[in-house]
Amino acid sequence: TARGRRIAQEREVRARTSMENATPSKVAHQLSTPQGFRPTKYVVLSYKTLDAFAQRLVEADPERFTTYPTKWGRFEDSGMDHIIVGGFSPVNRVMRSHVLFLADFNSNDAILSQLHVLVMLCESFIATLTIHLPYLPTATMERITVEGEVATANTVCRILSGLPHTGGPSRVMFYDLHTLQNRFYLHTGAIATMHTTVPLIKEVLARAGSPIDAIAFPDEGAQKRFGDLFSDEYDIVTCGKKRVGDERKVVIQDGDCAGKHLLIVDDMVKTGGTLVECAKALLSHGAIAVSAFCAHAAFPPGVENRFCQGGDRHVFQTFYVSNSNTIVIERILQLPASETAFEVLDILPLVLADL
Repeated sequence: TARGRRIAQEREVRARTSMENATPSKVAHQLSTPQGFRPTKYVVLSYKTLDAFAQRLVEADPERFTTYPTKWGRFEDSGMDHIIVGGFSPVNRVMRSHVLFLADFNSNDAILSQLHVLVMLCESFIATLTIHLPYLPTATMERITVEGEVATANTVCRILSGLPHTGGPSRVMFYDLHTLQNRFYLHTGAIATMHTTVPLIKEVLARAGSPIDAIAFPDEGAQKRFGDLFSDEYDIVTCGKKRVGDERKVVIQDGDCAGKHLLIVDDMVKTGGTLVECAKALLSHGAIAVSAFCAHAAFPPGVENRFCQGGDRHVFQTFYVSNSNTIVIERILQLPASETAFEVLDILPLVLADL
């Protein structure tokens, strides 16, 4: 009708005016947000290692996020957990709300403490529960090699799957989950949504003057997982282990690295031995420099020092990692600026979008 066409024209004029007056970041947000979409507002609760991250979420979008501190104490006589979850007193702000719980499964003790809280939240008449768990430490223990060995990736996911229903399953947000089939260990009471930190490193690659002109993978598995995300813009080099005499050595299986600055991409790093062997193979075949990106830094204490100047694994021009694993990132950020090879990439913008 004529009235309908007039209303549509008025809306178009208002939208164009709003876009013209918006900042670039707001323009990007408006272009990517479906018309009429309203982001969910969350009550944010966090494990103690992620309190600062929770506060940063609030600062980034105070209309969308509200956080309440939780006291993670223990009884002196027994050492058992004495936890007081924020947002319940003096007024219950948690009931009927959408809860975002920032989880950090950095130890067995930490996992159990957080499971107490997750069960309690599911029994507190909340609308929904979203568990932000970017790094799952048990994900590498997803299979057994001898009878009697425990696949803790399975058992942890089974415990999460047993969370009480809040009307629907809880959502568990994983980033670059090690071995993708782990997502299917979750069922019934908890379902995984899969996300990636690759946009963070692609922003680095898009920086003016970035020297990186090729992507390398330490094995065929990493190439199959991440290759399509880079192959349209960069040459790809794939490494892999091959038996040479009595030893298994990393060799280049496909691609040309001569005269290039390569970025090795993988989902996680612990001791970094394979990454270093891969870098040395690339350099021995003519690469002019090698950097690395791993979504999750899972270094045992002190290993991060080996990648700094003077360390026996200082082969990377820059070692990029996300801040998904808070405990390790705190150690990395304490390294002397004049010696460190690391650059920490912040996942907060991804979390804001992926929620």
